[in-house]
Amino acid sequence: SSGINAEYGEMKAAFRIFDKKKKGAITKGDIRRVLNMLGQEATTDEVEELMGEIDVDGDGTISLGEFKTMMERLMETNEEDDRQLLEDTFNEFDVYGDGLIGVEDLIVVFRKLGDDEVTKEEIEQMIIDATGTPRRKKATFEEFKAVLKGY
Repeated sequence: SSGINAEYGEMKAAFRIFDKKKKGAITKGDIRRVLNMLGQEATTDEVEELMGEIDVDGDGTISLGEFKTMMERLMETNEEDDRQLLEDTFNEFDVYGDGLIGVEDLIVVFRKLGDDEVTKEEIEQMIIDATGTPRRKKATFEEFKAVLKGY
């Protein structure tokens, strides 16, 4: 798909930023230079440790494939962090601890946030938006997540 090709192209471009001498491999010196450019002072030990984690074949350099694996791992970590933040927020809203967010939960949340203007009807509409039906009065975590991703 074109999305995968675009992502691969972006990784190759990022790889080239590190691979200044166009050797097709990133060295410890390349890593240190880029980190310094980003305002990160890295000790020799830190660069060695980073290199050890990424340099799977142990040849002392990072190939494009190893770089791609590292970037994918970093992106997965960010997705996990986002999910944890959403889950923590949901749990904060789940006043009654039943794994669902209902109108009453959201009224409590809005009042805590100092919003006395929001009406029960507006909150009921938020739940309908989340569940896709006026019959259910509470939303699950997955529904909550889907609504927030839409904003």
